[in-house]
Amino acid sequence: MTKLRAFSLPLFLGLFVLLSCGCETDIVTGEPVSGDSTVITTVEPVDEPPTNTFSSQQLRALELVNDIRAEGCRCGTEQMPPVAPLALAPALNRAAYAHSTDMARNNKMQHQGSDGSNVGQRVSSTGYEWRAVAENVAWNQPDVAAVVTAWKGSPGHCRNLMSSTYTEMGFAEQDRYWTQVFARQR
Repeated sequence: MTKLRAFSLPLFLGLFVLLSCGCETDIVTGEPVSGDSTVITTVEPVDEPPTNTFSSQQLRALELVNDIRAEGCRCGTEQMPPVAPLALAPALNRAAYAHSTDMARNNKMQHQGSDGSNVGQRVSSTGYEWRAVAENVAWNQPDVAAVVTAWKGSPGHCRNLMSSTYTEMGFAEQDRYWTQVFARQR
């Protein structure tokens, strides 16, 4: 009996460690990415809205974000000063739409695409030449105001909202999977 217990404990611990490695425990933080994107990736085409028009949802998101940027706000313990407004960019909207659609298809909220792509690669695939890029993602918020409020209440996401590094944004939602892309062109 004691031999079985002595053997079972190392076996159990070994299996536990092995199985734990396959579990995802990453928490979405809204981390920015800077620098050049040198990796080319193929993003699966999705049905997209017209490229040079903006939806009422995108316009509302831009209005809410620019109101926050105009006032300044507290991101966690850091007081952020007012910064210049952002503009909507069709290419960034396409990157956001592709990622929201990908998350919805895979029923998984994360920054990495199902093809392994990151935000910089997805933005580059639209033809947008960026110097700095970042992304906020969310799931299950009921509307634009709720998702922007949630991002404002999260220090990492809030810093993306308030960063003077970015001059343009894209925004999309698919089945309550929300993506906001920030960038500055080269």
